Amino acid sequence: MKNEKESNVKKIMAEERWNKRNARAYERYIKIAPKKEEEFWENAIVNSSTNKNAFVLDLGTGTGFLARILLKQGFKVIGLDLSKDMLDVARRKASNAFLVRGDAENIPLKDSSVDLIVSRWVLWTLLHPWKALEEVVRVLKPNGCAMLCDGESKNISKPAVILGRIRSFFMDILIGWRLPTWRRVYKKLNPHLQRWNHEQISEKLRELGVEDIKVVHNINKRSSLLHKLLFYSEWEQFVVIFSKRG
Repeated sequence: MKNEKESNVKKIMAEERWNKRNARAYERYIKIAPKKEEEFWENAIVNSSTNKNAFVLDLGTGTGFLARILLKQGFKVIGLDLSKDMLDVARRKASNAFLVRGDAENIPLKDSSVDLIVSRWVLWTLLHPWKALEEVVRVLKPNGCAMLCDGESKNISKPAVILGRIRSFFMDILIGWRLPTWRRVYKKLNPHLQRWNHEQISEKLRELGVEDIKVVHNINKRSSLLHKLLFYSEWEQFVVIFSKRG
């Protein structure tokens, strides 16, 4: 029964939350994403000192936002995602990446096979984020680097939350060309999602023997005032960066 329930949750995430319509809407948002975030990733990848001929895993590649940045820098990119529809968009936008449909909790790669792993807004979508972290450490080469971006709840007043959600409702219609019916999907998913914060992620990594851990908070904090007004979020973005011991 447990395995059946887990399979159903993953099916809902892949086929209802990230279906064709929502994949296209997600790509429209990507096009107007803050340039500050793109700059952060460009600099972070350069600062990782990863060899340009290296294999890089984009875990939960989605429509290929990070894959495109990596390809521009000359890396060999493997993009993994659970959603077929998200991968269909990625194939058009990051055609030189090797794109694979698969589960972040069971990465279909050999031990110590990639030099760099990047991930953006994936861990919060998982039933077992600890399994994904175990997999990341497993497939990462010794001395390899990983950068895992996710979010944690802000301390926001209830009136601000209500106003923000009204604003995001209309932005979804204007930019996403959709009614935000995806919110209903989360009523099915929320009881099963762990939503780990940066401290829980770091603690699990230490259990796995990782020592060199750095957390960068709110990588969009220098976004324009207009962007902040238009795009409400109850989450604060962070990136956990670490290296695997040699």
